[in-house]
Amino acid sequence: MTLHDIYKKFPRSFPLPMLLDGATGTSLMRDGMPRGCCTEKWVLENPSALENIQRSYYAAGSDAVMAPTFGGNRAALRRHGMDGDADFVNRSLISLTCGVRASFYPDKRLVAGDMSPTGRFIEPWGDASLDDIAAIYASQAASLNDSADFFIIETSISLAEVRAAVLGVKSVSDKPVFVTMTVDERGRTMSGDTLLCCLITLADMGVSAFGANCSTGPDKMLTSLSPLAAYARAFGIPLIAKPNAGMPRENADGTQSFEMTAADFGLYAEKFLAGDIYILGGCCGTTDAHIAALRTAIDAYSESAESKVNCGGDIPDISRLICTNSRVCTIDDTLEAVSVADIDDFDEVNEDGDQLFLRLNNMDDAERLCDEMISLTRPLSVCGDAGAVKYFTRRFVGRAAVRNI
Repeated sequence: MTLHDIYKKFPRSFPLPMLLDGATGTSLMRDGMPRGCCTEKWVLENPSALENIQRSYYAAGSDAVMAPTFGGNRAALRRHGMDGDADFVNRSLISLTCGVRASFYPDKRLVAGDMSPTGRFIEPWGDASLDDIAAIYASQAASLNDSADFFIIETSISLAEVRAAVLGVKSVSDKPVFVTMTVDERGRTMSGDTLLCCLITLADMGVSAFGANCSTGPDKMLTSLSPLAAYARAFGIPLIAKPNAGMPRENADGTQSFEMTAADFGLYAEKFLAGDIYILGGCCGTTDAHIAALRTAIDAYSESAESKVNCGGDIPDISRLICTNSRVCTIDDTLEAVSVADIDDFDEVNEDGDQLFLRLNNMDDAERLCDEMISLTRPLSVCGDAGAVKYFTRRFVGRAAVRNI
């Protein structure tokens, strides 16, 4: 049995294990990019700096390199007065990475369309609608789609926004989508999302790989991702680890450096692989040397992969899991549906039990439930009017069960 047999939702044309690239931002700053500038504009004005970095990652063994389009969505570009040039910026930036691949490493190397948070928050936590945010990502994905082999939505701090991003990308492209969240030492995003809830929710939406990047070094990232391994196997989606090179430290000249050497960083590759985490790369502070160290470990693993593929252990029944952004439970078939129209106070409804079963009779119920999203702290099953249920579940931040009762 191969890894592709286990992770059936991962493209068979992509290698597995798979090696991504290392840091772009800290590498560009090392090579002269000023702090606080618009990265996308600076790269367009200094393309050779980016090309040298990406050439080094391909040479170090990266199977895929990220186009420098991380901040290329029009909401992020608007902060630099460049939102009207978003299509040109994205097409021009990804062409740089494709040019590096074509000139030096055309065989079996991949280019990813890289996508970042918009900096906005979706209702009811913010003032942006899900459809508006999805449209921003759809626009960027459309600009990248001709050149990208896949998309990666990374450094994500909100499951609500990532859901919108996935919806947006999938509305214009059928290419694979990878997602990585950024979490603190508790394993939660800035919005309080847990990695398990993110995995369950996004797997339902058809992502091809899931994991974490940035924030921590490999030790803490391994701790955060390891509990997800059995769920990832059950969903058929491999896990991604793209940690920093340890923790940053301030230098006397105001610059930052990272504590972990390439050799020490590479030692964690074997631990990730042994923990069923098969897509590796580096984030802040990593260089081509760090990526080369990961490549050595991956190649050593692959030489004897048949004996190392982990097919054992208990596989959870994912078909019955429901979740919010931070709580998971199994569907309780004994619950009776409560009509949304009969609920006066959602805070009181949340007091008892570990989950809710709600009936939506019309669009008014669906819209009210969306407005009460902050109060919906328990996993949900829903039933009722098909249009209302579809409207609500498209917006619900989690995985709700739809029951035909």
